[in-house]
Amino acid sequence: VRRAGGGTQPASALARHGVPFWHYLNQAGVRVGVFNIPVTYPPQPIEGFLVPGITVPKDARNVTYPAEVLDWIERQYGPYQVDVPRSLLDEGVESYTLAWLKYEEMQTAAAMALMDEYEVDLLAFNYASLDRVNHFSPRQEHLEAVLTNVDAQIGRFVERHPDANFILMSDHGSRRIKSAFLLGKWLAQRGYAVYGEKSLDVPICEINFALARYFRARGMSGIGERVVRYLLRGLLTVTPPLLRQTVWRAMYRTVPEALDYRFTERLDWAHTRVFATSNSGPLFINLEGQGSGGAVRIGGYEALRDVLIRDLLTIRDPVTGGQVFSHVYRREELYDGPAVAQAPDIIADHYDSACDLIVDNDPGSFCFVNRLNRFGDHVRDGIFVLSGPDFAQIDGQAFRASIMDLPATLLHLYGVPIPEDFDGRVLSGFLAAEFMAQHPIRTRAVVAEESPTTDAYSEAEQEQMMEHLRELGYL
Repeated sequence: VRRAGGGTQPASALARHGVPFWHYLNQAGVRVGVFNIPVTYPPQPIEGFLVPGITVPKDARNVTYPAEVLDWIERQYGPYQVDVPRSLLDEGVESYTLAWLKYEEMQTAAAMALMDEYEVDLLAFNYASLDRVNHFSPRQEHLEAVLTNVDAQIGRFVERHPDANFILMSDHGSRRIKSAFLLGKWLAQRGYAVYGEKSLDVPICEINFALARYFRARGMSGIGERVVRYLLRGLLTVTPPLLRQTVWRAMYRTVPEALDYRFTERLDWAHTRVFATSNSGPLFINLEGQGSGGAVRIGGYEALRDVLIRDLLTIRDPVTGGQVFSHVYRREELYDGPAVAQAPDIIADHYDSACDLIVDNDPGSFCFVNRLNRFGDHVRDGIFVLSGPDFAQIDGQAFRASIMDLPATLLHLYGVPIPEDFDGRVLSGFLAAEFMAQHPIRTRAVVAEESPTTDAYSEAEQEQMMEHLRELGYL
């Protein structure tokens, strides 16, 4: 998501700056399949095929390129969803995990068939189960199940294309968490943020999800719980909004942890100096002239960042005694280029801790809680595996690479010059010496891009996408 006048909205392919690597490959005659890569909706023309990853509106039909790809998938495999619904957790983590195993077996089969149908030279494919099950399963056995399954699915590609080059990459690593730090509450307690009006609003489309959380928090499960939930859901669907909110408030007083995810609190922008929009650690300064109230004058910007950084670095996890934030960065320490002004003013790195982050201003008095809706989170470092005839044989050496290096490396593998605006580099140390000798690195001018836009979604679709991101723990 990105900031827009002090708020957030879901990103889309239309909001992307720059030209994706597959367009450069297409220009060179290389056909590309893109399957389940995030933020590729709405689909743009491609020489090959595209099946998007999150974020896609629930009821959207024009989601693939070419458009008939979706119809083909559904004729072969039934109704297609971009993600396994988190609502399956209401039936238990086992059901949720099993759904992911079946889902990714289907995705693999579909991708392999589409590769043949559209005669692609390169496939970019994303397995999302490793992220989702790590977030939502409390038990290691479920993580091992999806890891084993993803390994088997990759093996199907390797068996089908034994002489191909393969690059396996994770955009982050994983860790288990023991507690949650309430970042919004901490900002309020320290006087950085001021909250105003508070309301509990559960839209009709979320009634089943909210009821399931409530009954689960009360220890109810099984057929009896589902029958009661079905009946109450039907009743609440036709209940006037004000009366429905009264019901939610009564339930909240009984089991607050079941419904606090839906509490919305409006920041008092005239008095809020710092605000958070995501559970990943970005913090924004409410600077004058930026459309969100402007409580901080430009002359006080750097002094506020200095104080905020010092405060964040003093926070200790009461469970482990360690720092919650091992590093706190100013945006210019991490980013450069024309989009720096859109980056968070401060990035607080909690990935060395055992804490999850929650933006909410919880009604309790403590900034740490041990009740968890998520059991795993990210870490900075993921993995790279490069295998195939054009890669070097490297024994006993440690190398580091960046996710930003992959587009340049892919282009070079196909003999395509590297655009001058690419942030990454060709991973020449990982490529076979003979290949590099025959294929020197070349560069090219940047292709002009269309102006990014934020108009990919209707208002209803925006709220739907934001809610999906909240369910996944990104907001």
